[in-house]
Amino acid sequence: MAKIINIHSGNIKKRPVIHTSNCSICDCRFTEGEGGLHNGAIGMLPVSFCPTCFSGLFDMVEYFKGDSDEEEM
Repeated sequence: MAKIINIHSGNIKKRPVIHTSNCSICDCRFTEGEGGLHNGAIGMLPVSFCPTCFSGLFDMVEYFKGDSDEEEM
């Protein structure tokens, strides 16, 4: 593991801690920088969604909302 050293002062910096979450659907690990939903809830159930599953949920909602709008017209 590499150390991060300030070249001006010689002080050693600690590596930043990158927090990860597990996706509730596909169980992959993702970071806050990648996007997605890190701490959410559906009713009382805590959920986290990776960017791929989060995008898929939006696509599914748009699909079902589109069907209901066409039936009303």
